[in-house]
Amino acid sequence: MSHHHLGREDAPITEKSWKIIDEAMVEAAKSVLAGRRLLHIEGPYGFGLKALPLQDPGEETDFAISPVLPVPLLFTTFMLSSRDIAAYEREGIVMNTRTIRDAATKLAGMEDSLIFKGGNGVDGLLSMESGPFVNLSDWAGGGAAAGDILQGVTALDQAGFHGPYTLALTPRRYNQLLRLYPSGTMTELDHLQSIVTDGIFKASVLENGGVLIASGRQYASIVIGQDMSVGFIGPANGQMEFSISESLVPYVRQPNAVCRLLG
Repeated sequence: MSHHHLGREDAPITEKSWKIIDEAMVEAAKSVLAGRRLLHIEGPYGFGLKALPLQDPGEETDFAISPVLPVPLLFTTFMLSSRDIAAYEREGIVMNTRTIRDAATKLAGMEDSLIFKGGNGVDGLLSMESGPFVNLSDWAGGGAAAGDILQGVTALDQAGFHGPYTLALTPRRYNQLLRLYPSGTMTELDHLQSIVTDGIFKASVLENGGVLIASGRQYASIVIGQDMSVGFIGPANGQMEFSISESLVPYVRQPNAVCRLLG
């Protein structure tokens, strides 16, 4: 797949430096991303994917326009010192990758925000106005979390989605699951993992609630045009400017397979 639009061949650095830069980006992004752990990935289909064709409405008319889902391009930049790169390439002095990691973490947050909250004409998992939902209790008492999640499972079951399921929660809600039950050595997370068998994940982009989903790409997925990649912009005042970019969109085929957890 061509990556000429990233300008990497114009950068005055070696493959060894590109390897360090790419590895730092991937490692930092993976530490944040939750949407990709929750949903199936389709693609990457290439930088040119600007819109995803949706199913035709089905009405017989003389003039039909097929609906499309826009595929947003997410983009951020970072700087590296030209002298630091030279020191690494010539003397092997370890390169400071903090700016790369910061930029990758920022872009990963933008990605998860799009997947969970939506924006720019795209519905996220929690911004849809249709589909089942559960108002969460405060989870102060033992067993309250399992009771709420079971409500979500029941709602999905009644909608015809019988599992398996995956779950994403705010860091606060997730961390509450690490408590031990008063009797025994089992945590609430252990208990929930027997109900939500395809994974329970912490989503740092969420401030409230979470989402419970019937697993399967036939229900919802992430469609990727260009996967997260580093590009070269050019030299600037003794530094080199780079970009990190990606294009993707959450595609919810069946909104009733997504149970929003509110509160």
